[in-house]
Amino acid sequence: MNRLKLGGVAGRHDIPNINGYVLDKVDDPADIGKINSDVKESLDKLNLSSGLDLYVTGLTSVTIAVIKYCFDNDVALTCYHFDMVSKTYLPQIVR
Repeated sequence: MNRLKLGGVAGRHDIPNINGYVLDKVDDPADIGKINSDVKESLDKLNLSSGLDLYVTGLTSVTIAVIKYCFDNDVALTCYHFDMVSKTYLPQIVR
């Protein structure tokens, strides 16, 4: 099975060739408890046995919640960051 490719939050950036988003929306970026809960609920539904490629969409609180989830659940994680110069996503292996 291939690694799942997800963006952080829907509607923030146009990301080609991904499987979906971790969250559809975030009402309050400062409500860390809700974000952690929503990320866990979302990722618990997915098969992450081959790992996760997360395309970072800018909400740091969501990115950190995904990193925490992956560490807590032994999920291999690579974050991808958009490079304005090359117009490509650059990988950062996290776990």
